[in-house]
Amino acid sequence: MEEIILVKRAIKGDRKAFEELIHIYSDRLYREAYIRCKHEDDAKEIIQETIYKAYRNISSLKEPKYFKTWISRILINTSNDYISKIGMIDLEHDESSYIKEIIVDDKIETKIDLYNAIDELEDKYKDAIILRYIHDMKIEEVSKVLNRPINTIKTHLRKAIFDMKNLLKEGYSNE
Repeated sequence: MEEIILVKRAIKGDRKAFEELIHIYSDRLYREAYIRCKHEDDAKEIIQETIYKAYRNISSLKEPKYFKTWISRILINTSNDYISKIGMIDLEHDESSYIKEIIVDDKIETKIDLYNAIDELEDKYKDAIILRYIHDMKIEEVSKVLNRPINTIKTHLRKAIFDMKNLLKEGYSNE
């Protein structure tokens, strides 16, 4: 509930309230940007651009309860624009930095495999998985962010999970 009050204040031009909202969402936004581009500096660029666009357009947000959905949509669009602009689609990345930035618990191999499996998905499935399970959004919220029908999102999630299970099985059987 306090978050909605912050959003309302930010919409009215309260810079401090906007900064608090960004602080609340910064880890979540960084994870998503990093999963998409695999480079710390690029993820930071994407975050900066996302925050700038959000700050400039916060007054256009009609429903404060949809702030998370709204800023996630901005991040997705900014990430896609950035990645296509600099042509990062298949660039190599430093595995050690990927591990250092993403892995935070004891089950390192499982998490690495999981993030690698997410990375192998088509973008439409990757978007749905990241928003649903990494950002912990409800299916209805994912539907709004991605501007797709709820049943399409459910189909994307089922397909993504099926593909990830197969990728993870293949990964373990090849070792």
